[in-house]
Amino acid sequence: MPTEKNPKIPFRENEVREQLEILKYRIVSIAKGILSITHCSHLRSLLQKMYEIREELNQLEKTLLQNHFQCCISPNVTIPEEVILSLSKLSEKRHGAIIVIEHNDNLDDHLKGGTVIDATLSAPVLENIFYPGSPLHDGAVILRNQTLHKASVLLPLATHTSELEALGLGSRHRAALGISQVSDALSIVVSEEKGWISLALRGQLYPNLGTFALLEKTAYPPEVQKG
Repeated sequence: MPTEKNPKIPFRENEVREQLEILKYRIVSIAKGILSITHCSHLRSLLQKMYEIREELNQLEKTLLQNHFQCCISPNVTIPEEVILSLSKLSEKRHGAIIVIEHNDNLDDHLKGGTVIDATLSAPVLENIFYPGSPLHDGAVILRNQTLHKASVLLPLATHTSELEALGLGSRHRAALGISQVSDALSIVVSEEKGWISLALRGQLYPNLGTFALLEKTAYPPEVQKG
């Protein structure tokens, strides 16, 4: 993993500094207001400022996560918009899911079972597949050449590690990590228990990235896509 900034993807330094300055201003404003909280109107004002701070922190997290994904995880990996839309809904509803995006390595030798779909990729179809009780909701969905290739697929499981145990992550994350250890595929997991969105790539798990880090991703760029 690179430790320096990628020159092709400039760090949003000015944007981060501006967001930090806004946070600094809001926090100083609250500190001054603490001296006058004997009236309900003052308390309401402080609560409003706390809300604004949370919003600014969320925006700062979004900026940093996007940069982290682009510069540190993989500058060459993007994710189809339909997948991002479905992930947001699945995470919100805490519907467990595994979505695997095939790259150069053919995954057939590593997959067990599953149902061939070969349908156009769409967010509603992905959401319906992973709806609890759906006949196909167990197992993973495989995306191949920008299409929904198979569903309800069993993936190879990675060895259970202390890191997975400490994070309270189970078989879905082991499966996502397992397929990333034997191929160049990108696997994305939605945790049923936590609603977390995590990625596994090149044998490395990136837990709880959320949708923020994915918002600017649209599968792999055209120049490296499979023909």
